[in-house]
Amino acid sequence: MTLESTNRPAWRYVRLMNRVLILFVLSFALIGCSPRGSVTVVAGFKPAALGASLQPVFVASDRRVIGDGSQALPHHSFGAERDTELRYGRLDISIPPVHQPGQIEWPRHDPPDPALHFVTRSGERYANQYAFLRDIPRAGPAQDVVLFVHGFNVNNAEAVYRLAQIAHDYETDVPVISFSWPSAGDARGYVYDRDSVIFARDDLESLLTGLAADGRRILIVAHSMGGQLVMETLRQMSISGKGGALRQLSGVALISPDIDEDVFLRQSRRISPFPQPFMIMVSTRDRALGLAAFLTGKPSRLGSIQDPSRLGNLPVEIIDLSDIEGGDRAGHSTAFTAPAAIRLLRDLGGT
Repeated sequence: MTLESTNRPAWRYVRLMNRVLILFVLSFALIGCSPRGSVTVVAGFKPAALGASLQPVFVASDRRVIGDGSQALPHHSFGAERDTELRYGRLDISIPPVHQPGQIEWPRHDPPDPALHFVTRSGERYANQYAFLRDIPRAGPAQDVVLFVHGFNVNNAEAVYRLAQIAHDYETDVPVISFSWPSAGDARGYVYDRDSVIFARDDLESLLTGLAADGRRILIVAHSMGGQLVMETLRQMSISGKGGALRQLSGVALISPDIDEDVFLRQSRRISPFPQPFMIMVSTRDRALGLAAFLTGKPSRLGSIQDPSRLGNLPVEIIDLSDIEGGDRAGHSTAFTAPAAIRLLRDLGGT
């Protein structure tokens, strides 16, 4: 008779606690001790005179504002707490002339230098969704927009600056929108973030139906746990009869989606019409998804799938980035941090 059979509940508890402990240790090892990104405002300079590029990023967020909510948007501090009010704004992000594809050149000293760093030059807060939608054409006359949904362990500044970097590196010429849902921005907040995904579904639906009613064609790009939020939202929209809004989707791209395969199949079968094209970018070298799979007790997550036939006859395209070198250490953001992946995907998109 083994120790496990004689004291099975206690043994399972020990194994569970060991699993959680290992997850935290590895998570911190991946993230390191570098400071988190924050919105840095530098007003009054002319980006063109420095050789910098100005990238407008529209923002919709259900994070709670810290401090005086009446301030201009660049001076807002959006935290991890959830808010029942969906707020709208725009940040104009200056990208320095020394920018390298895949990087965010965060200011690491004071004062920040627009010639060297990503900084926020200006911004605007909108009173409501109507004002937000009315102002989007200033970023481009096209009816198309790109909606970015960030993933686990991301604060508001990181979500917005990352989208600015993606839009710049992919040479996007249409308005881009960041849906900034209330991630804890903490490696220990995995369960909190999964609950926030459930919390944020109605707000993402509100944004999508508003954009669709405005005649916008929407390309959704979701990273990591943001893919779970997108799938849950599209599912509930389909079930509640909002097929008209779903028809306004020009495509969906899930990058390293942190979703259980079985759950994804169930979600997909309830979404009608199913968006086309629908791409899933995967990598077997994704260490972050390996940790998520370890925590859930499954062999893999959707973003590290090795056998696409497991998805049956779903009309999805799998793009395998396993052989792409470079990018982030965890291999979790290869699609927008590895220059080779950026070149590959930009060519696939015909840009």
